[in-house]
Formats: sequence, structure tokens, C-alpha cells
Amino acid sequence: MRIQADCVSCLMRRILFQSRLVEGSDERASVEDSLKALAQEFDYGRKSVDIATEVHRASYAVLGRDPYHDLKVRADEVAGGFMDLAQGFVNDSDDKLRASLMVAVIGNIMDFGSTGGIDDPETFRSMFQDLMDQGLGRDDSDRIEAVLDRPGTIVYMFDNCGESQLDKILIRYLRSRGKRIVGIVRGEPILNDVTEEDAIRSGLDRELDLLLTTGTFYVGIDWRDVPEGVMREIEGSDMIIAKGMGNYESLSDEDLPVPVVHVLRTKCGPVADSMGLPLNQNVVYVRG
Repeated sequence: MRIQADCVSCLMRRILFQSRLVEGSDERASVEDSLKALAQEFDYGRKSVDIATEVHRASYAVLGRDPYHDLKVRADEVAGGFMDLAQGFVNDSDDKLRASLMVAVIGNIMDFGSTGGIDDPETFRSMFQDLMDQGLGRDDSDRIEAVLDRPGTIVYMFDNCGESQLDKILIRYLRSRGKRIVGIVRGEPILNDVTEEDAIRSGLDRELDLLLTTGTFYVGIDWRDVPEGVMREIEGSDMIIAKGMGNYESLSDEDLPVPVVHVLRTKCGPVADSMGLPLNQNVVYVRG
């Protein structure tokens, strides 16, 4: 997805948010250097995630460490408290695939500092049932069902911590149908996205057949620099499940060899417009 004018305010809102997460950090320098990077990198012909990555790189260089670390731990704890309820919802459903996808979608609200997300993991406690009650605004789950009756691999690209706890429910269902699940997490800490360290800490790695990383500091996955092992798994898979808007922005312009399932909440106008959907919808959208 190419960058839009509306991306600027959203991106800088997040820079300010993360700059205030690190006690004693130089908030002004983080914002100033990020603005300079944005001015230098901005071009309507470029991917939004290419530009966002460089802007965040400038901020992180000032902050000196993962500003979201504590929030990520708290998010996993809060979402983990809903696992039994979520699993019960799936167990009681006549359509377990759709129910598992519903659980996975609502976790995408845990996108701290972003427009349309929440800034405090505790907020999720009061939103869980309302989000579930909204259902799916777009539901392409039949396209997923079509690949579940044969053995094969699904590549699962993770997004946020907290959200990834609820992803476990969907992953367990897919594995119960005989699918091999290869999880892809970020190569380095960026935003509140799952890294290998986060996956091991939260037990996410134990839900997977294989855990790989994107190998780089990047919002989503940088298709100019994909690790060989990741590309091999993608090319040998039946389908990619890509969680969240960052993965959508990095995948939506790519011609990939297998169908991509975007599982997300449309939290911003440019992403919603790109998908041809309204804002604030729970979405299971299959492309390819």
C-alpha cells in the first residue's frame, strides 16, 4: 500500500506516544529526528511501511531501547486472561473456523499508539464482548475452509503482542485440521509487534511447528530482504495468514505465489479505503 496524506498524522502520533513510554528519554529529539526522517523519505510513490520504518528507526536511535517492552508484557497478560473464554466460544460454535477467526480478529485492537487502536492493554477488558458482538464485516472464511481438508503448510504472520495470545486459538484449530503452521515474527523490536523473544516468553513458539523471523527492523516484512528460509516456506505453503494493518501494508502490493488472508480490524482510513471497506470493521479478507 502506498503512503497517503492521512498517514502522516497517524505516524507522528505513534512517534510521540512511544517517545513518552521511556522514562528519561529525550522526547523532543525523538520527535525532531523522526520529523526530519519523514520529510526526507516522504514520497507518494513509496510504500507506507518503507517510510514508517525509517521514521521509527530515527526515533529508536534516540530512545535507545524497545520502548514498548513493558506494554507488550502487560498486553500478553491481559489477553491471556481471555483464553478460556475465547476457547469456550469456539468450542460452543457450530462453525469453529469462523469462531476462531473472530477471536483472532478482535485482538488486533491492541495496537498501542495507533489511530483506531487502544493505548492501554487494560482497556481491552471492557471491550472484549462488544468487539465479539460486532461479528465480521467481511468474511472470506470459506476460502480458508477450502484448503483445510488436505495436509499442507499455512504461514502465519504475526502482528501485535496481546493479539498473538488470541491467535493461539486459531492456530490450535488449524493444527487440529492437520495443517503445519509456520509462524513469522519481526526480526527486531519495532512497535508492539511480536519478536522471537516475545514469542518464547509468551509460549507462542510452542503452538507452532516452526518459528522464523523477518530478520530485519521493519514494519511488516521487507520483500527486498526476505530470509531464504522464510521465502522457502512461503513458496511451499498453501496459504498465508497475515495479521494486522502493518502486514497488510507490506503485502498488499506484492504478487505472491499463494493466497493471502488478511485478518485485521480496519483502524485507519487509508487501509479501509485500500480494501474497499468501512472503518472499524472486523475483517477476514482473502486476496489471490
